[in-house]
Amino acid sequence: MTIESKPTKLGTAEISSDLRSCPHGVPSTGTHIVLLGTQGGPIPGERAATSSALVVDGSIYIVDAGSGLPVRFSEAGLRFDRVKGMFITHLHSDHYSDYFNFLMLNWTNWNSDEQLIELFGPSRASANGPENSDVPGLPDFANTPVVTPELPTPGLRDMTELLIRANAYDINERLRSTRRRNGRALDFTGVYGPPMFTANDIPVPGHASVSNPAPEIDGFLIYEDDKVRVTATLVDHPPVFPAFAFRFDTQHASVVFSGDTSPCANLVGLAQGADVLVNEVMAVEHAIERFRGTPIYSTMAHQFLSAHTPLVGRAAGDGLPEIPGVGTVARMANAKSLVLNHIYPGDGSVPDQEFLRGAASEFEGVVVVGRDLLSIDASKIASEHSIEWRLPADLPLG
Repeated sequence: MTIESKPTKLGTAEISSDLRSCPHGVPSTGTHIVLLGTQGGPIPGERAATSSALVVDGSIYIVDAGSGLPVRFSEAGLRFDRVKGMFITHLHSDHYSDYFNFLMLNWTNWNSDEQLIELFGPSRASANGPENSDVPGLPDFANTPVVTPELPTPGLRDMTELLIRANAYDINERLRSTRRRNGRALDFTGVYGPPMFTANDIPVPGHASVSNPAPEIDGFLIYEDDKVRVTATLVDHPPVFPAFAFRFDTQHASVVFSGDTSPCANLVGLAQGADVLVNEVMAVEHAIERFRGTPIYSTMAHQFLSAHTPLVGRAAGDGLPEIPGVGTVARMANAKSLVLNHIYPGDGSVPDQEFLRGAASEFEGVVVVGRDLLSIDASKIASEHSIEWRLPADLPLG
C-alpha cells in the first residue's frame, strides 16, 4: 500500500475548545476514551506522559503507561478493580515507565478473588533477526556501548520478571506487614496464590526485524473477552522494534490507538472505518527548533523527521521523502474522527488551535486536541458523529 498526501479543504467539523466540567468517573455503559496522559516524549512537562483508558461498559483497558499513570488514573475517578487489560505499544520509557508502579501501588484496590489483568506488549527485539547485527534487535552503531549485554533487548515478560525481582524488598516486607488478607499474605506475583496479572509478549511475523520493522501485514487478534476484541499491527517507529498500534472493537464503537509511528500503511489498514483514531502528532518544525544549537540537535532532528507523524504533510526535498500529515492518515483510514494524542511540543508553546487547524486542513471529520483527563464518548461519535467531553471541574486546563 502506498500512502499519498492529497490536501483537502479546511475541515468543517472543528469543535469548540470549551470543555464542560463534570463529576469524576465515567458512565458504566458505552465506550469512553479517557486520555490520562497526553505528553509526547520522555521529558517531564505540564502534561503526564502517554497513557489512555478505554472504558467499555464499565470494564477498563489501559493503553500505554507513561509516567503519571497512577495519579491520573485516580484523578479520573476510575476504579482499579475494573481493569481487565493493559496494552503497551512499544518499549520507550514514556510509554511503559509506570506500568509496574501502577500495579504495585494499587494492590489494596485489587479484587483478588476475581481480577486477573492481562498485560500485552513487545517481545524481545532480538527474537527476530537479523542475526548478523552486532547486537541482535538493535541497529548497528559504531563506538556505542551495550548495557547488560546478556539481555540487551528485554521484552515485556522479561521486564516484568526483572521488576518483580527489583521490588522484592518492598513486596516481601509488605507481605509481613500490611499486604495481608484474613491473616494470610496477599501475594500478587502468583507464586503464592492467584496472580494479579499475567504478562504476554505479542508475537510478530518472522520476516519482521529491526531492519524491516513494519512489513505490510494484516491486523491480528491478540485479546478478546465479552466486551472487546483487540487486534494489533506493526507500525514504523525507527529504530524501535517491535512497535504496535491497537484496534479495539466493541458493540458501541471502534477505537484505534496509533502508538508512536511515522505514517504507515499498516496503521491505515488497521484503522479502516474506525469511529475514532487516537493518533500521535508532532509539530515537527517547532520540535526541531527547540534543540537548535544544542549538542543533541542532529539526533533529535533525525528522530523527529523520521519516526513520528507530523501535524501537516511535508513535501519531498533535502533528501527526505514526501510524508503525509496526521489528518491525511485519518482521511485515508476513512476514520470518522481524529483525536490528537502524544502531543509534541505539549507545553503550550504550540497552541491547541494550531494543532486543530493543522489536522483539520487535511481531514474533514471531527478533530479533537487531547488534554490530560479528557473523556470522550466514542459511542456518540459512532451513532451521531458528535462528541461529548467530560473533565473534572477542579483541574486547570493549562
